[in-house]
Amino acid sequence: MSMPTTNGALVDQVRQHLDTARQNGEQPPGRPTLTKLTGASDWAIRRALEALEAEQATSTATPPAEPASAPGSATVPPTGTALDPSAPVAASNGAEGGLAAAGEAGGPLAPAPSPPEPSIDTRGEHRSRGGLFVAWAGFLFGAAVSIAANVLAARIPPEHAPAGWAPSVVAEIGAAVWPLGLLLSVEALSRVRWPKGAMWTVARFGGAGTVALGSAVISYGHINEVLTAWGYTVLGAGVGPLVIDGLMTICGFAMLAGSTASRHQPTTTDRQADTSPAPIDDQPR
Repeated sequence: MSMPTTNGALVDQVRQHLDTARQNGEQPPGRPTLTKLTGASDWAIRRALEALEAEQATSTATPPAEPASAPGSATVPPTGTALDPSAPVAASNGAEGGLAAAGEAGGPLAPAPSPPEPSIDTRGEHRSRGGLFVAWAGFLFGAAVSIAANVLAARIPPEHAPAGWAPSVVAEIGAAVWPLGLLLSVEALSRVRWPKGAMWTVARFGGAGTVALGSAVISYGHINEVLTAWGYTVLGAGVGPLVIDGLMTICGFAMLAGSTASRHQPTTTDRQADTSPAPIDDQPR
């Protein structure tokens, strides 16, 4: 490797190497290659390229008639464009039809901008949370009213009751058993993932179904007695228990439907992952 030459001689050497590459139809050598060919430092090569660019910019004021350059020839930046000394000089990359850095000749083009992120409608999630809240509110309200009505039924004095009659604590607690039995049996029917098969079907509807039906009948009678004692008509006292226990039952199934739907619907994060563009492999150099 020879010693670094003077600035003028270095400019001539760099020009000669660029012209030789152009005549051979090759890509112009980059700064690392020019450094090896001339033995000069990278800083000196950068200054020599800037000097060549300045000469080319001056000559473009009165451009001589020159033949069209062959593919792969050096590309001159526009007149008046100031180059950053730390930035590589742009050279034509005929193989890719674009500009690449002289120090990185043949590198891949800049990646295209990412597509806009698709908008995700989350209104269904808000509706699901709102519906679940309503189902829980109706379930708790129906259960509380049903238990209270059954306890109040134990306080209704029977016929021919002596003066000062009062129900026992055991009777009041026992009256609350029936709505609790209905509540728990409905939960067992709706929330447990029962296996398929004839035996499990019999156990589900024959066992838990019988408990739910029996508890509903007794709870219906207690609430009917309370409404009758309060002066409700026969029709009102007949449908009132269905409203109370029916509200608790239907809200229990509504909670089951909401939890089942949420298990089968994708979340917001999953939808974002599904709609994200696939990664693009790097282009070969």
